[in-house]
Amino acid sequence: MRPQPKWDGYRFQVIKHGDWVRLFSKSRAEYTGRLERVAEAFRKLLSHSAVLDGELCFIGADGLPSFHRLMAEMRSKWPDESAPVFMPFDLLHQDGPDLRQRPLSERKRDLDRLCRNARIPFMHQVQIFPDGEVLFEHCGKYGFEGIVSKRAGRPYVSGRSKCWVKVKCPNWKRDNQDRFRLFEAL
Repeated sequence: MRPQPKWDGYRFQVIKHGDWVRLFSKSRAEYTGRLERVAEAFRKLLSHSAVLDGELCFIGADGLPSFHRLMAEMRSKWPDESAPVFMPFDLLHQDGPDLRQRPLSERKRDLDRLCRNARIPFMHQVQIFPDGEVLFEHCGKYGFEGIVSKRAGRPYVSGRSKCWVKVKCPNWKRDNQDRFRLFEAL
């Protein structure tokens, strides 16, 4: 298993083909028109076509993602586009080939290369850590949601699977037990 921090934001996909860019949330809501500067930045991605899977977050002054701020901004008519950070954790397509059947280790390698060469200041790749227990301890200490661990040799799987596990930090679960109320106003 390859553990990485679970950032607290909106699951987001960036789809690029030439100058055409679309931004979608996990629920398939499109945000391209509301995040025009973000979409414009992805037009400069050094790849003709790509599909990136990741998390859209608003990072506070403390360096932690603020889900409350993200929700407030995404519900506003004109979200603050200077604050979002896109944290890609998977590369599903690039310049033609469907990469989803390739092992995670290969997709991460290609994603790393794409991110290193990108000139998108608000895109920061989610890093993998060698020791899940130490990472989980640090995520709890610093207020992260938790960790996600995926099998390095497995293909991409959408939805729940035995190929990956998400574990939430106890303090995060306690501090967010009433989080569902944020969605009641929708």
